[in-house]
Amino acid sequence: KFNEMPMAERVKLIMKDPAELIDYVRKESHVVWKAVEAFIRRENNEGRDALIEGVAVLLELMSQLEDIPHRVVFIGNQGENHKENIKKSAEENEHDWMRGVSDQYIGAFAMFVKRMSAYIEQEAKKYGFEYIEMDKELFGDVTEEVMKSLGLSAR
Repeated sequence: KFNEMPMAERVKLIMKDPAELIDYVRKESHVVWKAVEAFIRRENNEGRDALIEGVAVLLELMSQLEDIPHRVVFIGNQGENHKENIKKSAEENEHDWMRGVSDQYIGAFAMFVKRMSAYIEQEAKKYGFEYIEMDKELFGDVTEEVMKSLGLSAR
């Protein structure tokens, strides 16, 4: 639904009520989670490890996987420079989905990410998961910290 909206409507929704958008993301995640959980369980049953990233991996849902061994880390960005980091990343990567969108949209999206990150940080404390704040780093630069958190070595 959100991705089908005209850009101006997306900006309006983000600016008007970020809490409503967070609620929408949570609802969408619960729907997508059914497939994600089935995938996790199948991979576990077949003895394979899986790395999963995305909005459907909510803390409240991961906490329900007590019967499956797993390692989890959540990443967020509540920094003041987030808008500039998004713009820089979009300029440097021709495949970045934010490339070519308006400055207003980038600003609105950065604000949403900051609020969603605050929600994730709060939930991480509630459910006992690690939260990594990447406010001083670009997304691609946080890989090593995530690998270390998960007990993996960078290759």
